[in-house]
Amino acid sequence: MSTNPVGESSGSSGLDFALRFRRPCSKAEITSVGVSPSSSAAFAIYTAAQTAQSWIDVFDLATQRGHSKTSGSHAVFAPHGTRLATVRDWTVQLAGGVEYHHASTVLLRDGATGKTLGELREADGAPVAWSRDGRVLAVAEGKHQHRMGVWDVRSATRAGRVVGHIAAVTHAAFMPDHSLVTASRDGTLRITDPATARTLRRLEMDASGSTSANPRALAVSPDGRRIVSVWGTTVHVWLPHTNDLTSYALNSVRRTEGWPLCISPDCRYMACRTEDGFDVMDVASGAVVFTADEDVLITSGAFAADGKTLVLGTMDGTVEVWGVVEKKA
Repeated sequence: MSTNPVGESSGSSGLDFALRFRRPCSKAEITSVGVSPSSSAAFAIYTAAQTAQSWIDVFDLATQRGHSKTSGSHAVFAPHGTRLATVRDWTVQLAGGVEYHHASTVLLRDGATGKTLGELREADGAPVAWSRDGRVLAVAEGKHQHRMGVWDVRSATRAGRVVGHIAAVTHAAFMPDHSLVTASRDGTLRITDPATARTLRRLEMDASGSTSANPRALAVSPDGRRIVSVWGTTVHVWLPHTNDLTSYALNSVRRTEGWPLCISPDCRYMACRTEDGFDVMDVASGAVVFTADEDVLITSGAFAADGKTLVLGTMDGTVEVWGVVEKKA
Protein backbone atom coordinates (compact mmCIF):
# COMPACT_ATOMS: atom_id res chain seq x y z
CA MET A 1 0.00 0.00 0.00
CA SER A 2 1.20 3.48 -0.80
CA THR A 3 2.52 5.35 2.20
CA ASN A 4 1.39 8.61 0.65
CA PRO A 5 -1.80 8.21 -1.39
CA VAL A 6 -2.20 10.69 -4.18
CA GLY A 7 -5.07 13.09 -3.49
CA GLU A 8 -6.48 15.75 -5.74
CA SER A 9 -9.12 18.34 -4.96
CA SER A 10 -11.30 19.87 -7.65
CA GLY A 11 -10.36 23.44 -8.41
CA SER A 12 -13.95 24.57 -7.86
CA SER A 13 -14.31 22.63 -4.61
CA GLY A 14 -14.42 24.26 -1.20
CA LEU A 15 -12.93 21.14 0.42
CA ASP A 16 -9.49 19.69 0.79
CA PHE A 17 -8.40 16.41 2.42
CA ALA A 18 -5.16 15.40 4.14
CA LEU A 19 -4.19 11.98 5.46
CA ARG A 20 -3.59 12.32 9.22
CA PHE A 21 -2.50 8.78 10.06
CA ARG A 22 -2.96 5.09 9.43
CA ARG A 23 -3.67 2.60 12.18
CA PRO A 24 -3.25 -1.16 11.61
CA CYS A 25 -6.14 -2.96 13.33
CA SER A 26 -6.04 -6.50 11.99
CA LYS A 27 -4.91 -8.77 9.19
CA ALA A 28 -8.49 -9.04 7.95
CA GLU A 29 -10.84 -6.72 6.09
CA ILE A 30 -12.34 -3.79 8.00
CA THR A 31 -16.07 -4.31 7.48
CA SER A 32 -17.32 -1.18 9.27
CA VAL A 33 -16.03 2.01 10.88
CA GLY A 34 -17.70 4.66 13.03
CA VAL A 35 -16.96 7.96 14.76
CA SER A 36 -18.39 9.21 18.05
CA PRO A 37 -20.54 12.35 17.57
CA SER A 38 -19.31 13.91 20.82
CA SER A 39 -15.81 12.61 21.54
CA SER A 40 -12.59 11.68 19.74
CA ALA A 41 -13.40 7.96 19.86
CA ALA A 42 -13.79 5.83 16.74
CA PHE A 43 -14.15 2.12 16.02
CA ALA A 44 -13.25 -0.42 13.36
CA ILE A 45 -14.91 -3.83 12.99
CA TYR A 46 -13.22 -6.87 11.47
CA THR A 47 -13.62 -10.64 11.48
CA ALA A 48 -10.76 -12.76 12.77
CA ALA A 49 -9.85 -15.35 10.13
CA GLN A 50 -8.95 -18.05 12.64
CA THR A 51 -12.21 -18.02 14.63
CA ALA A 52 -14.70 -16.22 12.34
CA GLN A 53 -15.38 -14.00 15.37
CA SER A 54 -16.11 -10.32 14.72
CA TRP A 55 -14.30 -7.75 16.87
CA ILE A 56 -14.91 -4.07 17.59
CA ASP A 57 -11.67 -2.14 18.03
CA VAL A 58 -12.29 1.23 19.71
CA PHE A 59 -9.51 3.81 19.53
CA ASP A 60 -8.85 7.53 19.95
CA LEU A 61 -8.56 9.80 16.92
CA ALA A 62 -6.48 12.35 18.81
CA THR A 63 -3.90 10.07 20.44
CA GLN A 64 -4.22 7.02 18.12
CA ARG A 65 -4.25 4.83 21.23
CA GLY A 66 -6.55 1.86 21.59
CA HIS A 67 -9.40 2.06 24.13
CA SER A 68 -10.98 -1.38 24.11
CA LYS A 69 -11.58 -4.45 21.98
CA THR A 70 -14.83 -6.38 22.33
CA SER A 71 -16.72 -8.96 20.28
CA GLY A 72 -19.48 -7.80 17.98
CA SER A 73 -20.48 -7.65 14.33
CA HIS A 74 -22.12 -4.20 14.38
CA ALA A 75 -21.75 -1.04 16.46
CA VAL A 76 -23.17 2.48 16.68
CA PHE A 77 -21.98 5.27 18.97
CA ALA A 78 -24.49 7.01 21.21
CA PRO A 79 -24.93 10.75 20.52
CA HIS A 80 -23.21 11.61 23.81
CA GLY A 81 -20.06 10.12 25.33
CA THR A 82 -18.41 6.87 24.30
CA ARG A 83 -21.31 4.46 24.80
CA LEU A 84 -21.83 1.92 22.04
CA ALA A 85 -24.79 -0.18 21.04
CA THR A 86 -23.28 -3.41 19.73
CA VAL A 87 -24.70 -6.52 18.11
CA ARG A 88 -23.05 -9.64 19.44
CA ASP A 89 -23.52 -12.87 17.51
CA TRP A 90 -23.72 -16.11 19.44
CA THR A 91 -22.93 -19.45 17.81
CA VAL A 92 -23.93 -22.68 19.55
CA GLN A 93 -22.71 -26.05 18.34
CA LEU A 94 -25.47 -28.64 18.41
CA ALA A 95 -25.26 -32.39 18.90
CA GLY A 96 -22.91 -34.10 16.49
CA GLY A 97 -20.89 -30.97 15.87
CA VAL A 98 -22.45 -30.40 12.46
CA GLU A 99 -25.27 -27.91 12.87
CA TYR A 100 -24.98 -24.44 14.36
CA HIS A 101 -27.63 -22.20 15.82
CA HIS A 102 -27.03 -18.49 15.36
CA ALA A 103 -28.52 -15.89 17.68
CA SER A 104 -27.76 -12.26 18.40
CA THR A 105 -28.19 -9.84 21.24
CA VAL A 106 -27.74 -6.08 21.58
CA LEU A 107 -25.37 -4.95 24.30
CA LEU A 108 -24.77 -1.42 25.54
CA ARG A 109 -21.09 -0.93 26.24
CA ASP A 110 -18.64 1.68 27.44
CA GLY A 111 -16.38 2.13 24.43
CA ALA A 112 -13.51 3.41 26.56
CA THR A 113 -13.35 0.33 28.79
CA GLY A 114 -15.34 -2.32 26.91
CA LYS A 115 -17.50 -2.83 30.01
CA THR A 116 -21.07 -4.04 29.38
CA LEU A 117 -23.59 -1.51 30.69
CA GLY A 118 -26.81 -3.27 29.75
CA GLU A 119 -28.55 -5.67 27.40
CA LEU A 120 -31.67 -5.55 25.26
CA ARG A 121 -32.59 -9.21 25.43
CA GLU A 122 -35.33 -9.27 22.79
CA ALA A 123 -33.53 -6.99 20.35
CA ASP A 124 -31.20 -8.91 18.13
CA GLY A 125 -30.17 -7.48 14.79
CA ALA A 126 -28.82 -4.71 12.59
CA PRO A 127 -29.51 -2.02 11.59
CA VAL A 128 -29.20 -0.15 14.88
CA ALA A 129 -29.89 3.58 15.33
CA TRP A 130 -29.79 5.90 18.33
CA SER A 131 -32.30 8.70 18.81
CA ARG A 132 -30.67 12.12 18.83
CA ASP A 133 -31.13 12.53 22.58
CA GLY A 134 -29.77 9.05 23.29
CA ARG A 135 -32.91 7.92 25.12
CA VAL A 136 -34.15 5.26 22.70
CA LEU A 137 -32.57 2.78 20.35
CA ALA A 138 -34.03 1.30 17.17
CA VAL A 139 -33.04 -2.29 16.42
CA ALA A 140 -34.14 -4.71 13.70
CA GLU A 141 -36.06 -7.74 14.93
CA GLY A 142 -34.09 -10.81 13.90
CA LYS A 143 -37.04 -13.18 13.48
CA HIS A 144 -38.93 -10.55 11.52
CA GLN A 145 -36.29 -8.56 9.67
CA HIS A 146 -38.96 -6.38 8.06
CA ARG A 147 -39.76 -4.93 11.50
CA MET A 148 -37.88 -2.51 13.74
CA GLY A 149 -38.28 -2.35 17.49
CA VAL A 150 -37.66 0.87 19.41
CA TRP A 151 -36.34 0.42 22.95
CA ASP A 152 -36.10 2.67 25.97
CA VAL A 153 -32.40 2.48 26.85
CA ARG A 154 -32.78 3.05 30.61
CA SER A 155 -35.55 0.53 31.25
CA ALA A 156 -34.62 -1.88 28.42
CA THR A 157 -38.31 -2.05 27.48
CA ARG A 158 -39.91 -1.74 24.09
CA ALA A 159 -41.26 1.75 23.41
CA GLY A 160 -42.52 1.31 19.86
CA ARG A 161 -42.31 -0.49 16.54
CA VAL A 162 -42.06 -0.03 12.79
CA VAL A 163 -44.20 -2.68 11.08
CA GLY A 164 -45.01 -1.23 7.65
CA HIS A 165 -42.31 -2.95 5.60
CA ILE A 166 -42.73 -6.31 3.88
CA ALA A 167 -39.02 -7.05 3.32
CA ALA A 168 -35.84 -6.66 5.36
CA VAL A 169 -34.98 -3.23 6.75
CA THR A 170 -31.38 -2.39 5.91
CA HIS A 171 -30.92 1.22 7.13
CA ALA A 172 -32.48 3.34 9.86
CA ALA A 173 -32.06 6.88 11.22
CA PHE A 174 -34.03 9.02 13.64
CA MET A 175 -35.57 12.38 12.82
CA PRO A 176 -35.29 15.19 15.43
CA ASP A 177 -38.93 14.56 16.49
CA HIS A 178 -38.20 10.86 17.30
CA SER A 179 -39.92 9.56 14.18
CA LEU A 180 -37.84 6.87 12.48
CA VAL A 181 -36.71 6.78 8.86
CA THR A 182 -36.24 3.26 7.47
CA ALA A 183 -35.09 1.91 4.11
CA SER A 184 -36.13 -1.59 3.12
CA ARG A 185 -35.55 -4.13 0.39
CA ASP A 186 -39.25 -3.78 -0.40
CA GLY A 187 -38.25 -0.60 -2.25
CA THR A 188 -39.76 1.91 0.17
CA LEU A 189 -38.40 4.63 2.39
CA ARG A 190 -40.71 5.26 5.35
CA ILE A 191 -41.03 7.78 8.14
CA THR A 192 -42.86 6.15 11.04
CA ASP A 193 -44.07 7.24 14.44
CA PRO A 194 -42.79 4.25 16.47
CA ALA A 195 -45.15 4.93 19.39
CA THR A 196 -48.18 4.28 17.18
CA ALA A 197 -46.48 2.28 14.39
CA ARG A 198 -48.20 4.66 11.97
CA THR A 199 -46.49 5.58 8.71
CA LEU A 200 -46.26 9.36 8.47
CA ARG A 201 -44.69 9.62 5.02
CA ARG A 202 -43.64 7.11 2.39
CA LEU A 203 -41.42 7.26 -0.66
CA GLU A 204 -41.57 4.40 -3.15
CA MET A 205 -38.65 3.74 -5.45
CA ASP A 206 -39.19 3.30 -9.18
CA ALA A 207 -40.37 -0.28 -9.52
CA SER A 208 -39.00 -0.46 -13.06
CA GLY A 209 -35.43 0.00 -11.86
CA SER A 210 -33.49 -3.24 -11.49
CA THR A 211 -31.70 -1.91 -8.39
CA SER A 212 -34.61 -0.02 -6.84
CA ALA A 213 -34.86 -2.53 -3.97
CA ASN A 214 -31.16 -2.36 -3.12
CA PRO A 215 -30.73 0.35 -0.45
CA ARG A 216 -27.07 1.20 0.04
CA ALA A 217 -26.90 4.37 2.16
CA LEU A 218 -29.12 6.64 4.26
CA ALA A 219 -28.63 9.96 6.09
CA VAL A 220 -30.93 12.54 7.68
CA SER A 221 -29.86 16.18 7.99
CA PRO A 222 -29.60 17.64 11.53
CA ASP A 223 -32.83 19.65 11.07
CA GLY A 224 -34.68 16.69 9.58
CA ARG A 225 -35.58 18.58 6.43
CA ARG A 226 -33.46 16.53 4.06
CA ILE A 227 -33.16 12.78 3.67
CA VAL A 228 -30.50 11.40 1.35
CA SER A 229 -30.64 7.77 0.28
CA VAL A 230 -28.85 5.68 -2.32
CA TRP A 231 -30.64 2.79 -4.03
CA GLY A 232 -28.47 0.77 -6.35
CA THR A 233 -26.82 3.46 -8.46
CA THR A 234 -29.47 6.14 -7.90
CA VAL A 235 -29.26 8.99 -5.38
CA HIS A 236 -32.48 10.46 -3.96
CA VAL A 237 -32.59 13.75 -2.09
CA TRP A 238 -36.03 13.95 -0.43
CA LEU A 239 -37.54 16.93 1.39
CA PRO A 240 -40.38 15.16 3.19
CA HIS A 241 -42.09 18.27 4.58
CA THR A 242 -42.67 19.64 1.08
CA ASN A 243 -42.52 16.25 -0.67
CA ASP A 244 -39.88 17.55 -3.08
CA LEU A 245 -37.66 14.87 -4.60
CA THR A 246 -34.47 15.20 -6.63
CA SER A 247 -32.94 12.06 -8.11
CA TYR A 248 -30.03 11.26 -10.34
CA ALA A 249 -28.04 8.23 -11.46
CA LEU A 250 -24.45 8.10 -10.27
CA ASN A 251 -23.21 7.11 -13.72
CA SER A 252 -24.80 10.22 -15.21
CA VAL A 253 -22.81 12.66 -13.06
CA ARG A 254 -19.52 10.79 -12.58
CA ARG A 255 -16.69 10.11 -15.00
CA THR A 256 -15.72 6.92 -13.16
CA GLU A 257 -17.76 4.27 -11.41
CA GLY A 258 -18.23 4.72 -7.66
CA TRP A 259 -19.69 2.59 -4.87
CA PRO A 260 -21.16 4.56 -1.92
CA LEU A 261 -19.35 4.23 1.41
CA CYS A 262 -20.96 6.88 3.63
CA ILE A 263 -22.84 10.18 3.63
CA SER A 264 -21.75 13.10 5.82
CA PRO A 265 -24.12 13.86 8.74
CA ASP A 266 -25.08 17.22 7.21
CA CYS A 267 -26.02 15.40 3.97
CA ARG A 268 -23.66 17.56 1.90
CA TYR A 269 -21.06 15.01 0.83
CA MET A 270 -20.77 11.32 0.02
CA ALA A 271 -17.59 9.24 -0.03
CA CYS A 272 -17.39 6.49 -2.65
CA ARG A 273 -15.03 3.62 -3.26
CA THR A 274 -13.54 3.60 -6.74
CA GLU A 275 -11.39 1.17 -8.68
CA ASP A 276 -8.41 3.45 -8.02
CA GLY A 277 -9.10 4.37 -4.37
CA PHE A 278 -11.89 6.66 -3.19
CA ASP A 279 -13.46 10.01 -3.92
CA VAL A 280 -15.85 12.49 -2.31
CA MET A 281 -18.78 13.98 -4.19
CA ASP A 282 -21.16 16.86 -3.57
CA VAL A 283 -24.57 15.26 -2.94
CA ALA A 284 -26.63 18.15 -4.32
CA SER A 285 -24.87 18.35 -7.67
CA GLY A 286 -23.21 14.95 -7.93
CA ALA A 287 -19.89 16.64 -8.71
CA VAL A 288 -16.75 14.85 -7.50
CA VAL A 289 -14.82 17.31 -5.33
CA PHE A 290 -11.87 15.15 -4.25
CA THR A 291 -10.16 11.98 -5.48
CA ALA A 292 -7.44 9.85 -3.93
CA ASP A 293 -5.52 6.92 -5.43
CA GLU A 294 -4.88 3.92 -3.19
CA ASP A 295 -3.12 0.60 -3.71
CA VAL A 296 -5.56 -1.22 -1.44
CA LEU A 297 -9.34 -1.63 -1.64
CA ILE A 298 -11.39 0.73 0.54
CA THR A 299 -14.16 -1.26 2.24
CA SER A 300 -15.93 1.10 4.65
CA GLY A 301 -16.19 4.75 5.65
CA ALA A 302 -17.69 7.22 8.13
CA PHE A 303 -17.67 10.99 8.50
CA ALA A 304 -17.39 12.66 11.91
CA ALA A 305 -20.43 14.61 13.08
CA ASP A 306 -18.73 17.95 12.44
CA GLY A 307 -17.65 16.84 8.96
CA LYS A 308 -13.97 17.54 9.72
CA THR A 309 -12.81 13.92 9.76
CA LEU A 310 -13.29 11.01 7.37
CA VAL A 311 -12.41 7.53 8.64
CA LEU A 312 -11.89 4.74 6.10
CA GLY A 313 -11.42 0.99 6.52
CA THR A 314 -9.40 -1.08 4.07
CA MET A 315 -9.23 -4.65 2.82
CA ASP A 316 -5.86 -5.23 4.52
CA GLY A 317 -7.11 -4.34 8.02
CA THR A 318 -5.87 -0.76 8.19
CA VAL A 319 -7.83 2.32 9.22
CA GLU A 320 -7.07 5.61 7.49
CA VAL A 321 -7.99 8.91 9.16
CA TRP A 322 -8.32 11.91 6.86
CA GLY A 323 -8.73 15.54 7.86
CA VAL A 324 -11.34 17.56 5.98
CA VAL A 325 -10.60 21.24 5.56
CA GLU A 326 -12.89 23.96 4.23
CA LYS A 327 -10.89 26.11 1.84
CA LYS A 328 -10.83 29.84 2.48
CA ALA A 329 -12.33 31.94 -0.28
